Amino acid sequence: MFLKLNFKKIGLSILLLTAIIIGVFLVTAHEMPKYKSFMVFFLFLILSDFYLWNYAKNFILKQIGIIKIFLWLGFWFTLFLSFVFFITSLIVDIKDWNTVFRTYITGGMLILYSPKIFAVFFLLLSDIFRLIRFVFTFLFRRNRFTQKFPNKRLKLLLIIGNAGALTIFTLLLWGMIFSEFDFKVRKISLHIKNLPTAFNGLKIVQISDLHLGSWYGKKPLIRAVEIINDLKPDLIFFTGDLVNYTTSETYNYKDVLGKLRATKGIYSILGNHDYGEYVKWDTETDKAKNMKDLIDFEHNIGWNLLMNSNTRIQKDSSFIYIAGVENWGKNPRFPKKGNLNQALQGIDTNAFIILLSHDPSHWSEIVSKDYQYIALTLSGHTHGMQLGISTDDFEWSPAQYIYKNWAGLYKNEFSKKEQYHYVNRGLGVIGYPGRIGIKPEITLIELNK
Repeated sequence: MFLKLNFKKIGLSILLLTAIIIGVFLVTAHEMPKYKSFMVFFLFLILSDFYLWNYAKNFILKQIGIIKIFLWLGFWFTLFLSFVFFITSLIVDIKDWNTVFRTYITGGMLILYSPKIFAVFFLLLSDIFRLIRFVFTFLFRRNRFTQKFPNKRLKLLLIIGNAGALTIFTLLLWGMIFSEFDFKVRKISLHIKNLPTAFNGLKIVQISDLHLGSWYGKKPLIRAVEIINDLKPDLIFFTGDLVNYTTSETYNYKDVLGKLRATKGIYSILGNHDYGEYVKWDTETDKAKNMKDLIDFEHNIGWNLLMNSNTRIQKDSSFIYIAGVENWGKNPRFPKKGNLNQALQGIDTNAFIILLSHDPSHWSEIVSKDYQYIALTLSGHTHGMQLGISTDDFEWSPAQYIYKNWAGLYKNEFSKKEQYHYVNRGLGVIGYPGRIGIKPEITLIELNK
């Protein structure tokens, strides 16, 4: 009986359910601006699904038995997933979701919808060519009034769309299953003239962008901490974005992060996600408490949080300075709370300075131009877009079209002094729970005179 399902009626039922859900948005949303973007995006997904179904149904429905049911369920599962996402977001504020559920339902939507959108693009392109061919025939042939709209689509475009969709699905699934926690230690040796001799051989480990709200458990993080401690660093620097949304994401990992060890201390800064800017708070008091809780958390696990401030590290009779600036990004969407002059207060310009600044655009726009005496700046933020190609001889990522410095080591060729910038590719993930070609990074930097 199950094998004799009326797929046409089920399809109409899905359409009706879609209309009901949109109605729910309209009736229950007291703050329409909050749901406006949701509705537009949701409608786009629905139209894409039905447009693609009109093309794929002939292939799916001519299959037999369990194969047809499997393909049919697989096709419409993405729409079901989007129903779950949007209905849940109506009932429970996204900041209160279980972090694992939130990460993997959004990741699942991305993995399943990205191939569909790719296929839809080439399908649409093929239909545009059909339309152009029909219009041309109508205008320039004598029997134009008897012309019918061509049934056949351009085969090459369909092949590209189908092959591309399958490739995208495979890569996204592979990146989620095998690459999300495939940690890579990148070792950098820097020789800088004005490094005090006493600090020759200083070992620094940099990590960034943990985004604890995206981790499904402690086990991968325990492994990362073990890798870091095995490097026996003198200093550990964390360059921002401890959470996705709220401080509550950190509590389950307090004991793990508290086991990080560095002989000269652990220093951290805030990233754009750490301020709670991506959450709709009931009151400003709640938002302020969330910020205070994050500061307290880092203090309680033994991290020294630098908020537009600096500290001095001494060895024998020599000193180096660690300055940490709050988030400053060129993009106006990100909080601009950084005050570099305040962070450098009391430091002589001839001193050896390491600056921690989350967003790499800060170095490109400000540090490399007006503060060329800062020897080394460490940043994160880009994640290398969690997508790209990375080999010993070649690196590419969409991130390079957004950020001048997007990953790895950069030198300021215009500075009279030696000035370097390193951008860490991040240890965690956000949005898509996986990585393709750009592995999660632990950076070991050895400083030599």
